[in-house]
Amino acid sequence: MGILDSVKKALGGKADTEADEKTVAAPEPASAPADEARAEPEPTPAVKPEAMPAEQGSYTVESGDTLWNIAETVYGDGSKYAKIFDANTDLLEHPDQIFPGQKLHIPDLDD
Repeated sequence: MGILDSVKKALGGKADTEADEKTVAAPEPASAPADEARAEPEPTPAVKPEAMPAEQGSYTVESGDTLWNIAETVYGDGSKYAKIFDANTDLLEHPDQIFPGQKLHIPDLDD
């Protein structure tokens, strides 16, 4: 028996050599680091439909949108972005300058 076992036994505990072999301690659950525990969940990205019928007539710009990806969403073809731009020249000065919250008119492809 080692010195630590002698001290444990003297304080009323069992020495390692006398430990009950039938008792198995469950592992303690790992705790998350303090930074992870306080971290806020990441926001879920907005899910856009693959194709939106052009009959809906309008689209509200969201953060990260471009006319190209809006045209892809509503027409299924990003190269049709100029159709959306031309229908919104009263609101837009340049096709690369759209801003969240703008409500764009979405014309039918036949117009």
